[in-house]
Amino acid sequence: MPTPIKPTALLKMEKGKLYSDQRDRAELEPQPMRNLQPKCPRGFSKEERREWKFFAEILENYGLFTVANATHLELLARTVAQYRDCAARVSKSGIIVKGDKGQPMENPYWKVERKLTETVLRILSDLGLSSTGLARIGSLALKAKKTEGIEEFMD
Repeated sequence: MPTPIKPTALLKMEKGKLYSDQRDRAELEPQPMRNLQPKCPRGFSKEERREWKFFAEILENYGLFTVANATHLELLARTVAQYRDCAARVSKSGIIVKGDKGQPMENPYWKVERKLTETVLRILSDLGLSSTGLARIGSLALKAKKTEGIEEFMD
């Protein structure tokens, strides 16, 4: 499976400057006419709203809080809330529980927790919010800040 194409906003953050094809693509990439921001979906539980606000702040901090990411944000908030619920249930009852006939078996919540973990990591990666992605963005932002400081000094 080929590597997905990154939005030019992320490329610019990573590289600082866009060249040839990237610059051409940036000019052709659709831009929003207005700066619309997603709203927390109705019907969210208290936990889901808390997670939505948490990740919305992170996305906003990195300039990624847009309507285009609204579905990812909704899925992430819902999935993380479900993950936390499953994790609490596993912590309470343990990974091994008694089955119908008293035999030891793997906790069904443990299986669900593992699947939710994979889903959360995939959504975070899609949004560029994996730990390595954030570290890379942070180091590149620092590099850009230093470059701006040098340019101001040269002027």
